[in-house]
Amino acid sequence: MLALRDAIPRAAPLARAEFATLRLRLLKIGARVVEKATRVRIHFASACPDAALVRLLAGRLAAAGP
Repeated sequence: MLALRDAIPRAAPLARAEFATLRLRLLKIGARVVEKATRVRIHFASACPDAALVRLLAGRLAAAGP
């Protein structure tokens, strides 16, 4: 959770959020996951307000490695 919060841009409103808020807003999102041989695609609902932030965080955390 610390790495997730550190990866959020400072200008975002969730940059100083508590862990419970991050869990509710970013981790408990309903999405359709499609797994292929070389990639995983996540399809968000059109009304998901934090979809762009989740995409940004996925890219940043994937680049950081395990």
